[in-house]
Amino acid sequence: MTKPALNLQSLRFLVADGNSYFQSILYGILHALGAQHIAVTGNGDEALAHSRAGVTDLLICDWNLPQLDGFDLVRRIREDNHNPNRHTPVIVLTSHARAQNVERARDCGANLVLAKPISPKMIYDRLLWIAEDPRPFVLTRSYIGPDRRFKEGPPLGDADRRVAGASAAAPPAQIRVAPVRAPALTH
Repeated sequence: MTKPALNLQSLRFLVADGNSYFQSILYGILHALGAQHIAVTGNGDEALAHSRAGVTDLLICDWNLPQLDGFDLVRRIREDNHNPNRHTPVIVLTSHARAQNVERARDCGANLVLAKPISPKMIYDRLLWIAEDPRPFVLTRSYIGPDRRFKEGPPLGDADRRVAGASAAAPPAQIRVAPVRAPALTH
């Protein structure tokens, strides 16, 4: 079975990485895959300002950004009702793919985590995954972002999750599921 072709020409990408060499690698990979609109920034504050200024179809950010780390960047974008990129898919990059970093990326609202070093195939596969699996956007008191589960079924509220020491009588969390503005990556 062949993979569908991705059409990235009209999409707007934001790349945020504190390493200029890695910025150029990501830019080169996206450009080679057909992306024409790629903004690059070296710190989290600039990336946040860029996200507030206009629509971005996909954010790729390193977790270890100067000034505002990638986890806080994603969390602030997700929590800001006025940010036009609140529902934008986010790929968080990490050089340290420990379970702790993967969990932090998931919990701040990232769609996917990708461990460095990366390859064009890895980026392509993740973009394809996001295009083919636009997970619903979940809003609860403790989480804002794409549904973190990769299986079918309605999202669970905070009270539906088993947490050590949690009271079974805890009030159910209010859950809203919003449609995701998924990028049209296939043609």
